[in-house]
Amino acid sequence: MRHLTHPFLRSIVYVVSLHLICLLFLTLCRIVLALSNIPIDGLDMGLLIHSLAIGVKFDNLIASYISTLPWLVLPLTALILNARTSVAQVMPYMVKSAAWYYGIIYTPLIFLHIANARYFHFFDNHFNIGIIEWFGFVNETAGLVFDDKTNHIFLFIALIFIALFLFTISFLSRRFSRDWQPVPSHFKHYATMSAVSLLLWGVCFCGMRGSFQRYPLRVSFAYFGNHPFYNKLGVNPLFNIIKSAEYGRVGIPKVLQAIDEKDAIAYVQRTLDIEPIDSLRPLVREGVVHQQVTGKPNVVLIFMESMTSYNLERQGNGEWLTPYLRQLREKSIYFSNAYSTSIHTNNGIVGVHYGFLPNFAKPSMNVNAERYTGLPYYMQKAGYRTLCFVTGNPQYDNMNSFWRDNSIEEIYSLYDYPADKAVNRFGVQDDYMFEWGLNKLNEISDSGQPFFASFLTVSNHAPLVVPEAYVQRAPTQDEQIIAYADDAIRQFMEAAEQTAWGKNTVFVLVADHGTPLPSPYDMCLPYNSIPIYICSPQLTPQEIITPISQIDIWETVLSLLGIPYSNNCLGIDALNQTREYAFFVSDTHLGASDGEYFYCFNMQSQTDFLYRIGSGDNLIDSYPDRAARMREYAQKMQRVNLLIIDNHWTEPCE
Repeated sequence: MRHLTHPFLRSIVYVVSLHLICLLFLTLCRIVLALSNIPIDGLDMGLLIHSLAIGVKFDNLIASYISTLPWLVLPLTALILNARTSVAQVMPYMVKSAAWYYGIIYTPLIFLHIANARYFHFFDNHFNIGIIEWFGFVNETAGLVFDDKTNHIFLFIALIFIALFLFTISFLSRRFSRDWQPVPSHFKHYATMSAVSLLLWGVCFCGMRGSFQRYPLRVSFAYFGNHPFYNKLGVNPLFNIIKSAEYGRVGIPKVLQAIDEKDAIAYVQRTLDIEPIDSLRPLVREGVVHQQVTGKPNVVLIFMESMTSYNLERQGNGEWLTPYLRQLREKSIYFSNAYSTSIHTNNGIVGVHYGFLPNFAKPSMNVNAERYTGLPYYMQKAGYRTLCFVTGNPQYDNMNSFWRDNSIEEIYSLYDYPADKAVNRFGVQDDYMFEWGLNKLNEISDSGQPFFASFLTVSNHAPLVVPEAYVQRAPTQDEQIIAYADDAIRQFMEAAEQTAWGKNTVFVLVADHGTPLPSPYDMCLPYNSIPIYICSPQLTPQEIITPISQIDIWETVLSLLGIPYSNNCLGIDALNQTREYAFFVSDTHLGASDGEYFYCFNMQSQTDFLYRIGSGDNLIDSYPDRAARMREYAQKMQRVNLLIIDNHWTEPCE
């Protein structure tokens, strides 16, 4: 930079150049996200460019915070040393230090952005503060990252981007490290340079605020149209993590907290026809039992990993991916309009077993978590032996401590299986867990004591390990593993039905959550849309099309078994009661659906949407009354759901 000799001007040009280079690489990371998550209707270049432009604003906010120190130190140092000979020794050192500063900070930041592109594929949104939980399970998290071969591509891209970034700023620092010379200046020059410095810091402050509008930058500022992908694309993942952390500090989100507590309780009591029996717990009521099976049958609950109901309509190489689950509908009480509480396994466990939705991105099974009643509690009280089977580490998601605190007596896991049967860091394949569990249940049944057993499958979760026999079933690994998961369930069910205990068992099959298949909605409905089955020789097969949630399962099972219970949550007996809508959440959204319409509220952007299922058109203005009813239902139900948890009303009443 021989032609630019003025130290002060050189320092400003240098820090601005570094800042712009950082913005360029963050934009390139966003392009990677766009290209690796192309919507089902393809890329719209106009919307893409608009979203990328908005993304620069979000990236600039993060970059401005990072640039605050060099923007302050380098021009100020150049201003002080402007006319001194020491400028030739000090400024090259400052230039190189700034390059190191940006390199150290942006190396993990670029890695975060590229990893976010892959995360977006699974969760239909950016990183949030919930990823901190993953660091508590290093082995499993490492497996998620390194055992999935597709992740190797993103890792390679991240390393290339980091190398290019470090090379670029290193090249720039070498150019600016040379030829620093003092320049005599008068008072008016110093006044001008001081004014320019203040202006530069002012620009940096505006960048940190992110907006010239009344309010500082929010997630909602990224929303500019009706296409959810482009609305989300502009948000910076680090910004999203920070905002979700701020949001996560609140017990009950502000938008729900604003709803009057008494009004919400009265609404729920009226809507669910609740006559409370406990003056201190206004939702507690005696469960009405409608026994449909005789004797004291066993109960086997199968959690199907990531088994969205949409999978039942998918084909590979001209064949159904889930032939067993499809034909099982004809032999079961099948709930065709069912929804998971959220999008994580730990939320599904709490929803199905105990009847509660999570507080959005907050995990449900922390150490020292709530104590619950629910299915294990009342089955244990009725004399049942309670146990569960998992494929891998029982400590993951704090399952071991949580379940043992909540009426599960025995947990069988990777600690019990032969070491050579583990196929990845999530443990054994589904079929082996089922085989091992079947043998264990054969042993347990000899005691004559009835049992309640949960099985958690995991093979349909990245990193995928597809057995050779299923490679030809479909073109992609995602489809092949669905076919395998379906067949593993078939083998277990057919084998169990041949045993003495299996002939006296109620089988409940439910997905822990769905999967983020392409959808036109702001909230990914396939992630919450799931199948639910209840199978027993004593039950008449039927399809139930009214909405049902995971939180309705435990009441329904206890009712048909004839086991008395007190209901302290918002679940219902789905065989004898109906709900107008199922309500559910993701990390960032609150949703409700009756099977025809789908309402969702984005907690970050504070915007709501109404869709007719199958269409991506936002009908919020076309059907205001319908939207208002669904909004009221979803928000007041979730308000009371979180109120129960917040007040520790989940614990046994006895």
